[in-house]
Amino acid sequence: MATETQKPNRRTAPRWARWLLIRLHPSETLEEVEGDLEELYAYWYRRAGKTQAVLRYLLSVVSVLPPFVRRRRQTGSDFQRSNVHPDMIRNYFRIALRHLVKNKVYSFINIGGLALGMACCLMIALYVYDELSYDRFNANYDHIYRLVEKQKQPEGIFDVAMTPGPLAGTIARDFPEVERVCRMGRWSGLLSHGNQAVESNQMQVVDPSFFEVFSYPLLLGSPNAVFRGPDEVILSEATAVRFFGANWRQQNILGKSFKLNNDQTLMLVGVAQNPPVQSHIEFEILMPFKWLERYDEWSMKWNSNSYHTYVQLKPDDSGAPVDPTAFADKVRSQLKRYDSGNETPLLLQPLSEIYLYSDFAFETDYGRRSDIAYIRIFVTVGLIVLLIAVINFINLATARASQRAKEVGVRKSVGAQRTSLITQFLGEATLMTVLSMLLSVLLAEALLPLFNNLAGKSLHIPYQLTAFWLTISGLTAVVSLLAGLYPAFFLSSFRPISVLKTGVVGHFSSIQTGRGFRQSLVVGQFVLSITLAISTVIIYRQLSFLQTAKLGFDQSQLLYVRLKGDMRGKAQQFKTGVEQLPGVAQASVATSNLVNMNNSTLIEWEGQAPKDEFLITQINVDADFIKTAGMSLAAGRNFSTQITSDTLSKRGAYMINETAAKRMGWTPARALGKRVKFWGTEGQIIGVLKDFHFRPLHVAIQPFILRFRPKEFYFNLLVKTKPGLVARTLAGVANEYKKMKTDYPLSYGFVDQDLDAQYQSEQRIGRIILCFAILTILVSCLGLFGLTAFTAEQRTKEIGIRKVLGASVASIVTLLSRDFLKLVVMALAIASPIAWYAMNRWLENFVYRTDIQWWIFALTGMLAVGIALLTVSFQSIKAALANPVKTLRSE
Repeated sequence: MATETQKPNRRTAPRWARWLLIRLHPSETLEEVEGDLEELYAYWYRRAGKTQAVLRYLLSVVSVLPPFVRRRRQTGSDFQRSNVHPDMIRNYFRIALRHLVKNKVYSFINIGGLALGMACCLMIALYVYDELSYDRFNANYDHIYRLVEKQKQPEGIFDVAMTPGPLAGTIARDFPEVERVCRMGRWSGLLSHGNQAVESNQMQVVDPSFFEVFSYPLLLGSPNAVFRGPDEVILSEATAVRFFGANWRQQNILGKSFKLNNDQTLMLVGVAQNPPVQSHIEFEILMPFKWLERYDEWSMKWNSNSYHTYVQLKPDDSGAPVDPTAFADKVRSQLKRYDSGNETPLLLQPLSEIYLYSDFAFETDYGRRSDIAYIRIFVTVGLIVLLIAVINFINLATARASQRAKEVGVRKSVGAQRTSLITQFLGEATLMTVLSMLLSVLLAEALLPLFNNLAGKSLHIPYQLTAFWLTISGLTAVVSLLAGLYPAFFLSSFRPISVLKTGVVGHFSSIQTGRGFRQSLVVGQFVLSITLAISTVIIYRQLSFLQTAKLGFDQSQLLYVRLKGDMRGKAQQFKTGVEQLPGVAQASVATSNLVNMNNSTLIEWEGQAPKDEFLITQINVDADFIKTAGMSLAAGRNFSTQITSDTLSKRGAYMINETAAKRMGWTPARALGKRVKFWGTEGQIIGVLKDFHFRPLHVAIQPFILRFRPKEFYFNLLVKTKPGLVARTLAGVANEYKKMKTDYPLSYGFVDQDLDAQYQSEQRIGRIILCFAILTILVSCLGLFGLTAFTAEQRTKEIGIRKVLGASVASIVTLLSRDFLKLVVMALAIASPIAWYAMNRWLENFVYRTDIQWWIFALTGMLAVGIALLTVSFQSIKAALANPVKTLRSE
């Protein structure tokens, strides 16, 4: 049978007519006008045929040419010419409120998600601001620098924060650009007045210029008159309260005499305000450097690297400090100039960077410290949470575009321009963002106590600061643009003919086009959430590894008591009394408590090659040390009180660890009997200990040497308690300590607790990241819940038809859930390598670290998919259980 060849319908306007439009119409509105006329031409073509369509197209082209357009605009009202007329703004506001009230669930998800994200950003901003504010309270903080060293040691180059005592005087004398110099050294001792005694760990020895360089006000005394003599002392406000009570201001306490270590007499010349929290310098008691010069000759030797040296540079004519780079170049070789053969260069460290950028070796830095890496982590996490909330807003706004389509079509058909629609939708986004910001401030106020507890801070929202409100306004504006810009352009792009022709529920092309974009956003937010979740698991595994790793000795139930002052001479007597206590399993005296030992020096050994040298850490112990600490021998024997040569100050005995033996070129067995020379004393190796960790696990095990010199002072008593008798033993130790009749108060600790405290920063960061990881998953699931609810709503009639045709609840749930679960699985595939790379880089900071196992990614992925499935299934099951009669009634 013959078939007729049908000519295709030509529903595109003639080229010459389109050419005329392109040549004569303004380019700024050409695309919109051309698209509308094309749609009208296709409509006329179907209704009236080609001739009528061409004729009406030509008339329309002429009607939109510039002369006619201008004429119409001139006859229009001011309302039509302005998109920011007050009446129009009120109209936009009423419409926005109407949509918020009408769509309560989606409004809650959008406002709640944004509020959570902005609350996180606000708390993190407060944290970062607090961290970056350290030492900026000083009036001349941008003029103040600390001199630090780059020391060359046998193991490499080390950053050292301490400098020799004589350096400060040469700096002040040789460099006219230096306005002031101040030295600071840590000290310890027992300060007493009458029957009151205070043993402080925050005792500092400073120059008289301390109160001129730094902004620590004196509440009593004059900054210009203090520390002119050696026998003076200044107390902090808190220490004054401990000595004289809370009413010390009402007492005449200046000139009061104090005793240092029950020996030297000092006169009180001032009371200083407590150092601010944002100060890297901490002090409770201040003494003059002149006192140190009188009683400690070593402090003024060029090998006395024990003091922090600060310089304040003079300002130039503009008030800025003189060029610090030029000064750094000049001061670099200052040590070599005065200490012949000392090639150690000096560097400048700005005062404002000490708190966050200090990573110095040999415990040469002390005080409050943090790490700029943590600031970067917090900022990244905060931006991730906010970005996920913004993605939720964009997703839900574009997904619900069909419900705004008829509104857009009607507005465009009565003459609304695209710019006015963009303004309207941006205004709606701004309104929601403002509401979210107000809610976020309330959330931050409620969550700050918990956040302060996690972060170890005392943060508060500074409502009184103008800068705070400017920041809030800026954040609101940025979030409004991020969240509202794409939806505004997307919704305002609808063609009125297509919208009004297909109706509200039709799946016109623009909404279908936005579907892929929404899916990519869902993948993006789950990539961020899963990456953070995987990182949290790995961080917690590493922290657990640090706390449970075998250190080479038994730190459990190991108590230490610090021996100070006259107690150092009574160490053996005190140990003998403690050993008689029923709860004591073993006791020993030593110069260290096994927590982060750093007393290192050079050593010489038998068979040493020329110029081959290394640093070795040392400790003085007694014969019971190895048993008390639970250490093991790799070869040889322990110290013995029965062997006289073990305790000789000349040609005595030593024990080393396996690392030291290997560094000297020996096996543990071959090291026995070898001769070494330590601190000028030659001796013989009698034993090799199995390696143990005496520093944090950030660093590798270093060479270690033990000596047995009972005639020298010991600084610690180590007590191994029996299980279940810790409290009883501690009470007995305190009683024995009282029998020693010392003026120094009892100071004790537990080795395992002090070892855990070394990782306090990592533990704090881990807890904070865990909380934010939970928040990111919560916000992501809020968005997924909204999208699922909308999808179920859009497919209500499809679901009804499927149920009528016999579809089961399970099949409908699968139909609605599988698309979203595919997105989560895709996000897991993208997030896993990102998290692996980031965590691998973080673990490089630890010499001893846990492995990144495959099951971490599998477990996190299962949890993410499970949480997403629960979120999606709630709406899916609800839609699947709906009565199809009700859903199809309107059909």
